[in-house]
Amino acid sequence: MSERGIRELVYGFCQALTLKNLDEISELFSDDASLSWGPYDFVGKESILTWVTEFFKLFPFIAIKEKQLQVFDSTAKHEFMIGFLTAQGRKGGLPCEGIYTIKDGKIHQINVKVLYGFLSVSRDEVG
Repeated sequence: MSERGIRELVYGFCQALTLKNLDEISELFSDDASLSWGPYDFVGKESILTWVTEFFKLFPFIAIKEKQLQVFDSTAKHEFMIGFLTAQGRKGGLPCEGIYTIKDGKIHQINVKVLYGFLSVSRDEVG
């Protein structure tokens, strides 16, 4: 697959997460895909879609800001920041590094390393 095609898959996944487009996410992944997000592993498209549905509930609003995207043959390394609001209305940021493996024009694997993030709190919440 071309570098441009791989970039479009990575950006498509980020956009679909941001827009909560479950159908688009389903189209991007192969049936036997896997996703590792921090300490959690999901194998198979259905398992990934279940995770995405839960992710949408935990974070009703997210925005993804790209830091860097590098493409190598059939893989990509993506460094990005997720800005989010929790279901309780708290703001936060979560820096991440994702390694994507592409196979037959679909996302076959994503391994996301979640780095140290932050959650904003009020003065009243700090003892």
